Amino acid sequence: MYNSSNAPLAADPLTDSERLASQTQDLQTALSLARASTLALLSLSPLAHREITAALMDEVLQLKGRGDTGSLTTATALERYLSKAA
Repeated sequence: MYNSSNAPLAADPLTDSERLASQTQDLQTALSLARASTLALLSLSPLAHREITAALMDEVLQLKGRGDTGSLTTATALERYLSKAA
């Protein structure tokens, strides 16, 4: 493999398994941070709670409208999250 200057590119030091593990960890971290941030925002005030809940419900409706399995699964997870956060 070569880059735009025709110099050979370094081989990727990660195996597929290591790359997948790293990406999974990054995703889990991002999801944990998103959950914590959402909970913090929900606790700010009744207005903040109402606005965030409305925004998440809009997202649920959009996901359901797509109709694919991944979107429907995500919509269900968001609905469960909202019911627990209520």
